[in-house]
Amino acid sequence: MEADDLQRFIEQHGITTFKAGAVDIDGVWRGKRIAAPYFADSVWRKGTNICNILFGWDLHDVPIPGLTYTGWQTAYPDVVLVPDLSTLAVVPWEPGTASVICDVHELDGAPQPLAPRTLLRRVTEQAAEAGYQAMCGYEFEFYVLRGTAEELASRDFRDLAPLTHGNHTYSLYRDAGSEYVIGDIRKKLAEYGIYIEASNSEHGPGQFEVNFRYCTALQAADQAMMLKHSVKEIAASHGCTASFIAKLSAEWAGSSAHLHQSLHGLDGSAAFANPGDPGALSATGEAYLAGVLDLAKDFTALYLPTINSYKRTDGGSWAGSSVTWGTDNRTVAVRAIPSSGPAARIENRVAGADANPYLVIAGNLAAGLHGIRKGLAPPPAVTGNAYDQVDDAVALPASLEAAAAALAGSTTARTLLGDAFVDHFAATRRWEVNQSRSAVTDWEIARYLEHI
Repeated sequence: MEADDLQRFIEQHGITTFKAGAVDIDGVWRGKRIAAPYFADSVWRKGTNICNILFGWDLHDVPIPGLTYTGWQTAYPDVVLVPDLSTLAVVPWEPGTASVICDVHELDGAPQPLAPRTLLRRVTEQAAEAGYQAMCGYEFEFYVLRGTAEELASRDFRDLAPLTHGNHTYSLYRDAGSEYVIGDIRKKLAEYGIYIEASNSEHGPGQFEVNFRYCTALQAADQAMMLKHSVKEIAASHGCTASFIAKLSAEWAGSSAHLHQSLHGLDGSAAFANPGDPGALSATGEAYLAGVLDLAKDFTALYLPTINSYKRTDGGSWAGSSVTWGTDNRTVAVRAIPSSGPAARIENRVAGADANPYLVIAGNLAAGLHGIRKGLAPPPAVTGNAYDQVDDAVALPASLEAAAAALAGSTTARTLLGDAFVDHFAATRRWEVNQSRSAVTDWEIARYLEHI
């Protein structure tokens, strides 16, 4: 895009404000609202400075002590948000506003290696060097609750009222009652350039699933991140709160983020397709699948990044919780979906809706390429209920503390993702664990207040 092209975009759409931001470690889109004249004069080419605490605090903006990259000891200098103009889009629900996703650079112009989008870009480049283009598609589950976030917080997030009541999975009749929110989300996201192919009510009250179109890995991560951000904004316009927490209630179904993935050759050929045996993946597909399984324990912290994440995978409940795979099996961690054509793919069912899409895709792709490079073969496929066949040998880490330790101790993870990223991400997860230890929960009060 040239300066004249940008000016025409601004005039054509009446843009007065640009939302420009980068995704942080937790998957939150953070940045600035920038006046259109300033964006057109400078920011679109030079970027805009922002404090590097972007990678130095937690979800609640509390600085994390002991980080190597940034902290009080570094005095929190600037980094630069550099707009990727291929992501420029008009925001349909905010008149006069456009958005753009940014990459993070240091002041000397070097890409910031801790930035999730930088990490994914680097892994996709490795795929290209190996002769592949990574293709992905997300399935997101989330809850819609009645009341704004401020209203829910004023009640200490108790007495939550879901948009719909009872379990009515796939109910077209019950969907009619929620279409004013979910239909509005589909419509506005389509105008935004994020095409939801289908939506449906899910297994929990007020829970929904959306599936969106297969695309390249970086596009899929961009769209997944923006979908989460946008669903919250659109739900808020209806007086509701959308939540991507992994396990909102012990009695309700957890929310997943299933990742469908495959590789295409640079000539467009489907690398996982097996025309000679449509009931099985190609040798390349099987090696990729084997790599994802080989590093499933090492990368669990990427897929299940919060304390709450492990409430979803405990006991099954449709979530992948083991180093297992099977053909069209929804109880395993990795579901193989073979085909003679481009529909051939695998689905990783471990990640929760709370995970950072860039890190989920980067982890899967790095692991799959590792499997291809090493010529790995998957273990025997699981048939039937995988939850009845899990033992300690194949169980994934059962807590964030254990998952962070597995990531930090993995030499392969360090080779694939870099020491700086592994050390930083593991440190942020240990901080999350330490924060949880001082919390007094409703369960503790209900269990001990009277009886002890």
